[in-house]
Amino acid sequence: MEEFKLLSHKILYKGFVGIDEYDFEIPSQNLTARRIVIKRPDAVAILLINKDTEKVVLIKQFRAPVFAKEGGKGYVYEIPAGVIETNEDPEGTIIRETLEETGYRLEKPEFLLTFYPTVGILDERIHLYYGIVTNKDKIEDGGGLETEKEFIDIIELPFSEALSLLETGKIIDGKTLIGLFYLKKLIGSI
Repeated sequence: MEEFKLLSHKILYKGFVGIDEYDFEIPSQNLTARRIVIKRPDAVAILLINKDTEKVVLIKQFRAPVFAKEGGKGYVYEIPAGVIETNEDPEGTIIRETLEETGYRLEKPEFLLTFYPTVGILDERIHLYYGIVTNKDKIEDGGGLETEKEFIDIIELPFSEALSLLETGKIIDGKTLIGLFYLKKLIGSI
């Protein structure tokens, strides 16, 4: 594999996301290459199972990029997720986000893996967790924070229905695809 040497780094935009430009040199080939990187905070996501009902807890959320690309179809099935805030750790974030989005109190999330959802342009990592809740853990309505205008519906589906959405192509979100493939692996042990 070729070694890359950083020649320059320039911040093009800084806001909710950042856009940075990097210039690299490949010394062995006497080449240079420019790459744009979208900077975004890391995030968390959870495959959440209600053990009492034997259902997977999903959300259905409006996503503007999907609306723009798909001609008005903007609602997407997802596993609960959120951005890690400053001075917050991934486990604390997934506990907070689970309560905000689903209304379930989560005590002991199990870490599964960390992945980059779009390695070609985005520096965000997603820390994926697995969690089990019961009916007693439903302590709030969920649906996201009103101040964030998230437009979230909570959808609880039997495992077979959730996997049917996966197999029929109705799950288009990457983190949810990974989470539901874990569900397939875990079904016998839940």
